[in-house]
Amino acid sequence: MTATIETMLARSSIRAYTDEKLTDEEIILLKKAALSAPTAMNRNDQRFVFVTDGAVISKVEQEVIAGVKAKGDTVFLERILSRGGKVAYDAPLLVMIFGKPSRYAGIDAGIAVQNLALAAKSLELGSVILGMPSIAFEGPGAAELQKELGVEPEFGFEIAIAIGHPATEKTPHEWDESHIIEL
Repeated sequence: MTATIETMLARSSIRAYTDEKLTDEEIILLKKAALSAPTAMNRNDQRFVFVTDGAVISKVEQEVIAGVKAKGDTVFLERILSRGGKVAYDAPLLVMIFGKPSRYAGIDAGIAVQNLALAAKSLELGSVILGMPSIAFEGPGAAELQKELGVEPEFGFEIAIAIGHPATEKTPHEWDESHIIEL
């Protein structure tokens, strides 16, 4: 078995991180992993926002909470608040992927986020792929937040990933081979 396949099979979603910051080398390798992801028609219509500033991560989390409150989803709000209002689980790095609207923007972002998840695992880091930050880019503060992040207004949020040194271990999910159809 190759190291790549071993990494894929060993990866799991980690939702608890140590206080240890990522090294410059780790961040450079993660950036290369994001940029190496293929895109439809080689358009490369993505922006990768690498956030290590805890105040910025907290602002994204607060915008998610405000958006959930505005939607009146009290069950979801209680779930977020029960974990201290954390969306990125105190990870030292939050990478948000934005794409120019197109038929393939979500697919391209999905490929890139998986590259990041596998790169993180290969660096012995933990990660969890996040859709919840999308709420921060749907509410009244969305345009201002996106501007603060340096992302052009024509780009839309697609997906995010929290990355850090794991404070816990998690066994990967068991596979259900009934999801595979063979012809």
